[in-house]
Parts: sequence; C-alpha cells; structure tokens
Amino acid sequence: MALISPELNESLPEPNAHWTVRGPADTQKLDGMLQTVKGYKDSILAELSALEEKKAIYQRRLLTVQDRERRIRFHQSTFSTVPEEVLTLIFEEICLENSFKERKRTYAIVLCGVCRVWRRIVSSRGKCWSTFHVCGTTFYKKMREQKQRDNLRNLTKMFLGYAVTSTRKLPLSLHIECTTIPSSTMSLLLKEVSRWEVVKLVGTHDDFNSLDSRMTIFPILRSLTICNSSDRPLEDLVQQFDNFSSIPIGVLRNLCLWQRLLRRDSLTGHWDHLTRLELHDTSSENIIDTLRGCGSVLQTVTLTNIAASQRGGIISSSTVTLVALRELTISLGSTRDDLRSRDLAQCLLNRLTLPGLTSLKVSANGQETLYDNHWVAPDVVEDFFCRSNFPLQELSLSELGISDTQLKSLLDHINQTLKVLSITETTSGTPGSRHSRSLGASLSMSSIASTSSSSLECEVVETLSTVFLQELNPDRPSSSGFLPVLTELNLTRNSGLKFDRRAFLDVVCSRSPDILRLGGKAGVVPLEKISLRIGIPRRSSEATREHAIDPFDFAVYGALKRDLRVCINDNDPEGKYEMKSRDVIDESVLNDVVDMSSGEYLD
Repeated sequence: MALISPELNESLPEPNAHWTVRGPADTQKLDGMLQTVKGYKDSILAELSALEEKKAIYQRRLLTVQDRERRIRFHQSTFSTVPEEVLTLIFEEICLENSFKERKRTYAIVLCGVCRVWRRIVSSRGKCWSTFHVCGTTFYKKMREQKQRDNLRNLTKMFLGYAVTSTRKLPLSLHIECTTIPSSTMSLLLKEVSRWEVVKLVGTHDDFNSLDSRMTIFPILRSLTICNSSDRPLEDLVQQFDNFSSIPIGVLRNLCLWQRLLRRDSLTGHWDHLTRLELHDTSSENIIDTLRGCGSVLQTVTLTNIAASQRGGIISSSTVTLVALRELTISLGSTRDDLRSRDLAQCLLNRLTLPGLTSLKVSANGQETLYDNHWVAPDVVEDFFCRSNFPLQELSLSELGISDTQLKSLLDHINQTLKVLSITETTSGTPGSRHSRSLGASLSMSSIASTSSSSLECEVVETLSTVFLQELNPDRPSSSGFLPVLTELNLTRNSGLKFDRRAFLDVVCSRSPDILRLGGKAGVVPLEKISLRIGIPRRSSEATREHAIDPFDFAVYGALKRDLRVCINDNDPEGKYEMKSRDVIDESVLNDVVDMSSGEYLD
C-alpha cells in the first residue's frame, strides 16, 4: 500500500514558506486532505499490527518445530546408544505402571498414541499389550461426538492388533471404568472374550443385555469385578453378565461386587470355588448368607462399608466356619446406614469361626461419633478369638475405641504367633479427636447449659497407654514375655492424650538386635520395623498448656534417626498439645471442640 495516493499528491502543492491560505475554500480543502491522510495512517497501522500478530504466530510455530526437531534428534541419539532392554523398562514404567495410578488417564490411548519407534521397540513385549485399561469421566464426555467414538475404536483395533501379534493370544485383562462405552469398541473387545482373564466393569453395558447376544464362553476368566453406577440393583447387573457369559466351573476365583448384594441368584456353581471375595455396601446378614454359600477354598475376604442390618439384627444362629480363610479385612462405613464398631461383634464376629486366619484388619475410618466409636461386647470378641483359635500373625486395629486392657486381653490369645501389630488410635471422648468433631451432634447445647458445673468429666478409652507400652518391654522385671515373636510394630496416635515417649523408646531399645544379642530375654526376637506417628488433634495452633521440654526425648529421637528399623513422625515432640487421660474438660475447650465440627483436622 502506497503511503500517499497519486490523486492526493497532485492535489497537494509543494509546501512554500510564503504560501498562505487565500480563502475559506482553501481551508476546507486542506481539512479534507488532512482527514484523508489520517485514514491512510490508520490503515497502515492496522496492517502493521496484523503483520506483527502473524509474525508472533510464525515464531511460535518455529519454536514448536525446533522443539520437535530437538526431541527427534534426542530420541535418535537415545535409540542408538541405550539398549532396547532399558528402553523397554522405561516404556513400561511410563505407559503401563503409571497409567493405573491415575484414574483419568486412558491406558489404551496412551499406549497406542506414542511414536512408532517406541511401539516398534515394545511390539513384541506381551506385558505391554496384556491389559486394556480405559477409565476417566472427562474422556467419556467426548464420546458424544462420532469422531471421538471412531478414534477410540481405531485405537482399540490397533491395541488388539498388537495384542494378538505380540502376546500370541496370552490372557488379557480388561478394565472398563465408565458409565458406558461405545458399542463399536465393545464389539471389538467381545471378539476376544476367549482371552479375558481379569474383567473389571463399572457401569451398565448394553451389549451384555441385548436380545441378540448369544451365550459367550469365557474359558479363562479368573477375576471379575462389577460395580453399579446407576440406580439399578446390583443383582440385575450380575444377572445380566451371567446370562451373557458362560464360565467353566472352577475357573472364576476372585469376585468383587460393589453396592449392596441382596441375594446370590447369579453365578451359580462358582461360589464354592472362590478364593477371594470382596463385598462393598452389603449388610451383615447378607454377608453371613454369602459366606455360608462359599466353599472351603476361600482364602481372602474384604468387607467395606458394611450396611446396617435390615432384619433388626436377627441373623441365623448357626456359625459359619471357613477353614481356609487366611485374610479378613473389615472397613466400616461413615454414613448413618452403615454398621458401627459397637455392633460389629454382635452382628458379624459372633457368627464366624476362622481357624486358619493369619491376618485380621479392622478399621472404623475415623468417621464415627463420640458414642458410636466404642469397642463393646469384649466377651463376644474374645469368644471369637477362642472359638477360632487361629494362628494370627498380623493384627491391625484402626480407631475402634478399644481400651488397653481389652487389647491386652485379645493379644494374650495370639501371644505366641503375632508378628505384625498396627494400632491407629483416635481415642473416643478426647477433645480434638476426630470423633469429637461430631460432639455437637451427640451433646445438645441445652444439656451443656444445664450443667451446674463449668466443667465436664469425659470418659476416655485409651489404647496406647503407658501400661500397654511397658508390657512390650521384655527387660521389665515383671515381664511375662509378651508378644515374643513380634517383628513389626506400627503405632499411630491422634487422640491428644499424653504419650509416654520414654516407655516407647525403652521398647525400641530393649527389642533391638544388639541388646537381645548381648543378653536379652530368651525367646524374644528383635523388632525389624518400628513406626510411630503422632498427630496434632486440634485445629487451633495454640497449645493446650506448656510442658517442660524433655531433652531425653530429643536426644534419643536423634539417635534413632540412624536406626534403619525405626521411622518416627512426631508432630508434637514437646507435648504442648497433649493432656492427661483424666483431664477435666472445661466449657471453653468443649465449645472449641464443637466448633471443630466444621473445621480441618491437623495431622
């Protein structure tokens, strides 16, 4: 674009020092010429701005190309210098292991979306192509577009192509965690059902319930997980899969069912052969009925969010004996409809006999209220221990409100076999504990106002007391050889009660290999792993009271840092946030606890 048009150049005379305006007509003409020049100027500036933007775009493109060139050159140099075995390990770590840790990633797309050079390196590696893993809500929102559905289908086809050629038809693991999956992709996967070994289905899949679906044989299906993500009963989804599939008797070994299971009408013939069973959101009576239908080969049972009884707590009086069961894990829920620790013994443990149990883990998840979190009916629990007479080697109790005397009584039954002990204590009745956050719901403000005294006595159930820690010390004169074969001790304390660090350190020192080698108590093995974690149970940064700093704690703590057996995470080494087990709770502290119901918990 020319700066001045020829017409304007001709109409504008050369400037002259003696040139003056001769009249109004000349002034008007000059004003018009000035406006025209301003218009050309604005046009030129606009075009320059557009050119600057284009220049910036091309510069960014150039940087992208240069970065890609740099990476290609790096890959070329890497591929030429690093052995393929090392490259394969890198690929498996990035595209295989990490993909299962992040739920929003899609393994099939990550695997098939890498460059051809990487795929060529691992094209013959069966491990890389043995698991089809698709999950992530964000990704499946895009499945409404045909282009995205076609993309997933093409990637699935590519994945199965590599799987067929590289694994030589080895078993496949299928993880589909979504509400639905495009039928085109599912059709491709269904063609390979003869190789499905591990199947995890989350949500409904219409392909399993279509009228034209014929009975399909799953000859090697070893593990099945079905999770209901809709309002449909879980039994319908299990029945839907059962009608579609035909699994040889004795092949299915692991079964995991999410959401409440009310009956066992489906998968007939497979319950007797299960070695691992995982049930979520199922009531205690349904759990007992289900376990009664399992065979004598069941080895592992995991129960999560046990629902409250629907029959008013009435369960069949006969006990269930599982002679092969080795591991039992119970994780209580947090809603009003879930079973509480106070009812666990009566509703579940008193109906079980587990003579071969070696690992027992029970957790209340720190969600129960002040009065719900109470380990009641100790006679029923002890009867369960005596009746089973199991050689328990691992015991984990988390936030159950069990007292030190009750715990000691239980451990006496497994004194000669227990090797791993894990205790997580958030003592009920302690201000600042997790359970005290719901204190406002348990104690009405009217009851507080009617209290004649300005203080309240609160019953405290303490687990990790000094008496219990002293029992673990074999050098004590009155020691009875408590837990002589214990090799691992894990303690977590969030209650706010005063913790006897000196007694704990005595246990660590007395059970060290050097001390036992130099003349420790006979028959006591050294502790190989020790873990202590002490949290701060109050939201406020202000301490409850000032305690004198004990240099003994710091000195020995510092020495223990060099001990590879010991891991200590003490957030309150000076004891500023601790209180004695029988401290009086004044009204100001109680109000602070009630206010904590909507606050954060500091670990």
